[in-house]
Amino acid sequence: MTHVTENTGERFAQELIGLHQSYEKRLTNLENQIEDLRDTLSYYRTRNEETFPSAMVERLINGENSVLVYRDYRGLSQAALSEKSGIRQSLLSEIESGKKTGSVATLKALAQALEVDIDDLV
Repeated sequence: MTHVTENTGERFAQELIGLHQSYEKRLTNLENQIEDLRDTLSYYRTRNEETFPSAMVERLINGENSVLVYRDYRGLSQAALSEKSGIRQSLLSEIESGKKTGSVATLKALAQALEVDIDDLV
């Protein structure tokens, strides 16, 4: 009788191990599917947003003036941005050099002319 009980116990243990491994594989597959869905959602949330070259992003990360960086990226001269935004060129020059920060209204006008969010300039 002991022999039968041991075989039954071993079979039961093997079945549990197999069941556990099966559930682990299913769980891993579900986790991968969730990750794929998150990636897809992220893509659809951002697909219409403008992307920027890494060199430009590096300039911003390195602390270069954001108005200057975006102006360069848009291919605008100071005179062209001044005209497009309605901001005096002398004020624009002072903002780009860091001598002045510019009022909220000024930054809003620059952001609109550069086609960026005001948050991108501050």
